Amino acid sequence: MKKILLLLTVILLTGCQYFTDGKQKPKFASFKKNTIEFRKNTIMLTAGYEKTSPEQFKVRLDSLSEKSKFKDIALEELKKIENKKVDFQLFVDEKNVENYVFIYACDYYQLDEHRAATVVEALSRELKDEANVQEVRYKRIHGRFFFTPTSKIVKLKYLKGYKMEKKYQAEYIVASKLGGIGLLISNLENVDFESSIKRLALK
Repeated sequence: MKKILLLLTVILLTGCQYFTDGKQKPKFASFKKNTIEFRKNTIMLTAGYEKTSPEQFKVRLDSLSEKSKFKDIALEELKKIENKKVDFQLFVDEKNVENYVFIYACDYYQLDEHRAATVVEALSRELKDEANVQEVRYKRIHGRFFFTPTSKIVKLKYLKGYKMEKKYQAEYIVASKLGGIGLLISNLENVDFESSIKRLALK
């Protein structure tokens, strides 16, 4: 009998760790699901990214040093997206404004391997020209073409450097039945979210 009472006590005490004020505690309280929802596409991001407006993005960029080359580049990228006159969303790392993601509507591409290679080369030339104007070093890391069950995807990844500063960037063109979307991913940690793009799912 004593053993049974002892066992019941242990179970009750253990169970209480999952409740606060009568409410069940989430077992994984620190886990934060973070997604981009754009034109019925769902893309997972790491925790810490938050949706923001162009105005808020500019305010946060003001916190960077005036000497930061990549502050000017981020503003140029924002202007480039705005000049496209298309729907877009902007997500920024709440801890570091230099890590951000643009997602925007773009032309629908009927992609095959030949067309994808053409798109990669055109993007690469455009970015190299931009790097020359920005007076930064440009290095293409790779360009590739791959599929998901619902989409065909072109990826171009590159590195931009200025003096001791460097930044990794990736661009994606995603063609699905719902149309085309583009993503520009820029950060310091060499994270390009390819695994999330591969799991791109239609709702």
